[in-house]
Amino acid sequence: MPGLVSSSASPGAHTASGLSLRYADAVTAAARLAGNARVLGVVGYGGLLPGAVAQSRAFVQAPLLPAAGGPYFEIWEAACATSLCRTGMVSGAYGDGLAFGAVDLADVPGGGLEEVVELAYDAIFDFLDETGCTEPVRFWNYLAAITDDDQGMERYRRFNIGRHRAYLARLRQSVPPAASCLGAVNGGSMIYFLAAREAAEAIENPRQMSAYAYPPVYGPCSPSFSRAGRLGAALFISGTASITGHETRHRGDLTGQVAETMENLRALIGNAGMTAGRGQDWAFKTYLRDPLYQAAIEPALDAMFGPECQKLYLTADICRTDLLMEIEAFHSP
Repeated sequence: MPGLVSSSASPGAHTASGLSLRYADAVTAAARLAGNARVLGVVGYGGLLPGAVAQSRAFVQAPLLPAAGGPYFEIWEAACATSLCRTGMVSGAYGDGLAFGAVDLADVPGGGLEEVVELAYDAIFDFLDETGCTEPVRFWNYLAAITDDDQGMERYRRFNIGRHRAYLARLRQSVPPAASCLGAVNGGSMIYFLAAREAAEAIENPRQMSAYAYPPVYGPCSPSFSRAGRLGAALFISGTASITGHETRHRGDLTGQVAETMENLRALIGNAGMTAGRGQDWAFKTYLRDPLYQAAIEPALDAMFGPECQKLYLTADICRTDLLMEIEAFHSP
């Protein structure tokens, strides 16, 4: 559909360290997945894969909607054949030293949100141990009613408590991996992830305080994620928004927030020892509080990275009520 992947783009696969990503409409996804034994996982936005295809792939339906039409699919592939795997509540696939998996929080027993999230992450680490890919590289957390009150505390803050507890108990890395956490707008809560045999190198943004070091004003536990992670030649950029230090900038000003976000992307990329570059080496997923915001964001991405980069726009709630949008990215040469 026009506006999801730029009509001027010719989206292709992005491959590095045995890992590739493609955003695709339903027709393109079906063609790419047919007979493809290298698929690690598929994430659907606004639609399902055909039954036979979905049953033979690690497929998860995300509770977010494309900003304009759809459905759209996020396809992760390894360099060699993969095998399906299920451990407890977590299902996915692994191969070539990489793993993909997902858990629906509705399937997790427990009481409060903190306990449910802690149990879900604990189950994820069990899955990683089973596959031999013990180092989480990238998490995507989609949480229903993310900024709503839950017995006197915002749900995102309760989520952070549960994740923090699980990391203290199971994470082998000295700092947490890259991640995004957005508010679901089309269903319940879920987590999906990528992992590898070796940990990614954490990258921080010199314009921002590390999220895991935020002051107590953001809750009893800071958000546990790095601003980016590098695995071989691949770079994973966490959800990036109009924040400097630890404070939101340009409240209520979409133009200002887009400009600040682009500067943060530029700083992160520079701190990773790279330049922005242009072309199909880049794939961007942009979360919009209002789908109409796409018109202000696409020209900024095209100007910095070229119109041929992959772009997927999703409607979502942002983890701070004063943020209007957020961008994450994947790069591989």
